[in-house]
Amino acid sequence: MTTSQPTLQLPLGIADFERMRRQHYYYVDKTMYIPMLEFASSYLFFVRPRRFGKSLLLSMLRAYYDINLADKFQDYFGELWIGSHPTALRNSYAMLHLDFSQVTGGIGELKERFDQYCTIIVDTFAQRYEHLFYEGFSKDVKNEWGAAGKLNYIGAKAREYNVPMYLIVDEYDNFTNTVLNQHGEDIYRGLTHGEGFYRDIFKIFNPNLERVLMIGVSPVTMDDLT
Repeated sequence: MTTSQPTLQLPLGIADFERMRRQHYYYVDKTMYIPMLEFASSYLFFVRPRRFGKSLLLSMLRAYYDINLADKFQDYFGELWIGSHPTALRNSYAMLHLDFSQVTGGIGELKERFDQYCTIIVDTFAQRYEHLFYEGFSKDVKNEWGAAGKLNYIGAKAREYNVPMYLIVDEYDNFTNTVLNQHGEDIYRGLTHGEGFYRDIFKIFNPNLERVLMIGVSPVTMDDLT
């Protein structure tokens, strides 16, 4: 008597690549596009409609480039196209991932919520990659004030210790679109023009990061930021 292989589950509502590979969910291989992305530019910006698989794509790229997941490469990618065609940049970055759909709250508290969210992510990054810097690095980052100060500190130390950093921003325009739709153009422009806090954080990205990939649903916010 022979037994058939179990049917792969469909990953309904799941955008976590690592979970999908660990738990053997059905996955449509998109890894053949990794070399194209690397060749295109070190700073990439994509827009796609909602429910187009953007978050899953970013999750896959995070797993591919994360230096802390080098020992998992065969488990996650061995059966995929890139498993037989790895690039030189495989598992070579400290990955900083921001998802701005997590920034919520009323307009009066948006700046505080944004800084709070970024602070948590950057502090977690410092703990996760402390071994690439020096003992006590995460404590020093935690003592820096505000997300912008922490990012500048990490960028300076990354250059000093030759740690390549890759920033991925998911839903980059999520809360700005909400502000534009619900509160009007004047308040929206306050975020994206002049000395708006959202514009300020983008000034820090390029000088401190070797590669950047941002994804959203509209080019409007990026056009205004630049």
